[in-house]
Amino acid sequence: MSRNKFPDYSTDMHYNFNKDLLDGQAAEHEVAQRLMARLGIPAEDIERSCSKGYDLKIISKGWTFEVKNDLMAHQTGNVAIEYECRGKPTALAVTTAEFWVYKFAERFFAFRTETLKRKIFEEKQYFKAVTGGDAGSNTKLYLVKVVEFKSWGKEI
Repeated sequence: MSRNKFPDYSTDMHYNFNKDLLDGQAAEHEVAQRLMARLGIPAEDIERSCSKGYDLKIISKGWTFEVKNDLMAHQTGNVAIEYECRGKPTALAVTTAEFWVYKFAERFFAFRTETLKRKIFEEKQYFKAVTGGDAGSNTKLYLVKVVEFKSWGKEI
């Protein structure tokens, strides 16, 4: 299939915005716990954000993190990377986070955002472009094979 074609996955029975939001917030909490444990960061040094720019920030270091929880990657073999919703840039296209952390199959991988943007937007190293999300959202995503995706970052 051409990379310019966008199959419609908006009727996918796996999508539920409210449930996915709660799952995403749980993943943010897990990432914060990992940062505290692995880097010795105290809880009061981690700030949660509700902005489109990032989800978590280590205040003392100025490091920002976007956290994604891909609930289907272990079944499909692909990671879904959103970049547009309702005709507006979103997620990877608008983030100001220095790092992205992806959770899938109960594992966490950290990536420099600049690396993901280069691989996806410049080098076009994705498997397929698709649409999905809730009805009418016309959410656009790129699918990247899990094996390739993991090689771009580091497991944490």
